[in-house]
Amino acid sequence: MKPLTIIGIIALCMMTARANTPPPIERVEIRGTRLFVNDKPFFPIGIGHAAHWSYALPEAGAKGFNAVVTHGQDPQSYRADIDDAYANGMYALASLSNGKWQDLQLVEQIILACRDAPGLLAWELQDEPNMRLPEPAELPHMERPYTTPPEAFKPVYDLIKRLDPGHPVWINLAYGSIKDHQDYRDVADIHSDDVYPLPDYPITHVGDNSDSVVQGAPDKVGWMYIQMSPQSPTPLDGKDRAPTMQEVRCMTYMAIAHGITGIIHFSFHSGDWSVNERAPAYWAQFSDLTAELRTLTPFLTAPEATVEFQSEIIEGSAEPSNFGYTALHLSLRKTANSYFLIAVNGFDTAVKGRFTFPIPEGGLAARAAVRFEHRLVDVTDGVMEDAFEPYAVHLYELPFPVLKGTKRMPLDWPMWQRRARQ
Repeated sequence: MKPLTIIGIIALCMMTARANTPPPIERVEIRGTRLFVNDKPFFPIGIGHAAHWSYALPEAGAKGFNAVVTHGQDPQSYRADIDDAYANGMYALASLSNGKWQDLQLVEQIILACRDAPGLLAWELQDEPNMRLPEPAELPHMERPYTTPPEAFKPVYDLIKRLDPGHPVWINLAYGSIKDHQDYRDVADIHSDDVYPLPDYPITHVGDNSDSVVQGAPDKVGWMYIQMSPQSPTPLDGKDRAPTMQEVRCMTYMAIAHGITGIIHFSFHSGDWSVNERAPAYWAQFSDLTAELRTLTPFLTAPEATVEFQSEIIEGSAEPSNFGYTALHLSLRKTANSYFLIAVNGFDTAVKGRFTFPIPEGGLAARAAVRFEHRLVDVTDGVMEDAFEPYAVHLYELPFPVLKGTKRMPLDWPMWQRRARQ
């Protein structure tokens, strides 16, 4: 091999993968509780603390995230962050937190500088404004006043909607309180909550907070922050830890099963902890998760099926626990060609479930495909059974039969078997 060839190979190996630039955003719409970008359903697969001071946009884009929370100090740095995110394959959720939203003159300048950016997806207001004040101390914590009451956001919300009606406004709350989401309902188009249960709380905390978003702001788009880093910004005592990828995947699909239509993983960088430095093998696995979510976007953005669907746990604990939930968290979607069942075991023990589907006209296929697992599960008279390891996620596609008269390729000589003669 020639020396120049070897040098070229080494150079290629040293190059980091780069995400493709997504289509420029021409229009963002909210239809019901779903987000549409350029007239197509869009499922945000986001990440926090990867932009601005973290300098991690190329890495986050290469891992397949399609959205990132961006920041800035002035109009120029806001625009630079948004454009950098877009150049690295992600749409920007431009955050006006850390008090930026209070300066209406600054907000106006930021909006005018950024509203035509091809990568701008949404504006974020203050993060966790519903944290409680320390006084009055005699009141229970959740009965104390908000650090920033909802009415404080009305001027900035109205300003954003007047200057940039083409981009929605997003607000993230804490605690998973239905009442809090009700109180902040009119100052945002998108609601989210955050929950970082591990290692101290059960994973089903995610289901509880997701229900609060969906029930507290039922006419809004609902997103969820999902834990990917340790709770402590400096986990030095050995007790705190990041979740495993199995736990991240479980929390992600649990939120979706509870009606959430956008996920933001928190976070690439947290205090002295950076996921690429502290847990590179764990970070590498996010490529698989983002690829799954991108592939499944047509199902994840589809509404719940309005059909009678039954489920039961036939092996393992069927008793409610952990915020009152039983082990299996389920969501059945329906497309023109199939049912799609999201099934998540939120317990740390194994269970087996039985699922009974309504049989559409023409019947169901004899087997369901378990996506990303390379296996099939028998379906007999609309009934399917399957086992779940702790924190397992199974994604079932149950095709409807091909209707009579539908043209199909002949099966006796598949084209993919043909090879050109040499």
